[in-house]
Amino acid sequence: MPPTLPIWYQRLPSDRRRRLELAVAAATEARLDTHAQQALNLVAVLAPRMSFDQAVERYIEIMGISGEQAQIVQHRALVILGEAGVAEELAKERRPSGKLSWKYATPLGAVRFVRRQLRRSAEEDLWMELSAARAEEALIRTHIRHALGFIDLLEDQFPPTRCITLYLEQLEVPSSRARAVYQRTLARVAAVELPRLTLREDESTGISFPEPR
Repeated sequence: MPPTLPIWYQRLPSDRRRRLELAVAAATEARLDTHAQQALNLVAVLAPRMSFDQAVERYIEIMGISGEQAQIVQHRALVILGEAGVAEELAKERRPSGKLSWKYATPLGAVRFVRRQLRRSAEEDLWMELSAARAEEALIRTHIRHALGFIDLLEDQFPPTRCITLYLEQLEVPSSRARAVYQRTLARVAAVELPRLTLREDESTGISFPEPR
């Protein structure tokens, strides 16, 4: 929890505050784990072209991770990679590239080399964009799961909309991601909370209207 505790938090019973602290810690850990796994996914995609460190740095850059969080993600990705026992396989897949080979040492060869590099760059840009989209989706799913837990903890204190907002504030979720988490978490709540509708027929008009069951 932040040093300056908000009023709503101070008003909670001590046991509830403790559970909330644990929920925030669990959500933070889950986010870091998701980042680490998605960073490894990018490592696998880029393994033929760059090292583990370079690929993870690319992931950290495209996902806007900085400071201590970036170091934690890189460390966790390395730990997961070691535990999975695939480090050697990824190293074997990597092939040196980007250097001007002797076979390109002619004017025409140099042109071909440049064209080849441009194609590779365009491919990598596409891979990065696809990987970023996949990572974003994974992070949103992680946040939704923990935001629902926040609602369970605070449902007797606040409406679901407020609970989700408090979760997003506590986790400091970036605004673009926060909007998606808010809408999709609320949609999950709506699917459970909204009364189920059944159609009844208005005898006078013959028109069917939705009616709460």
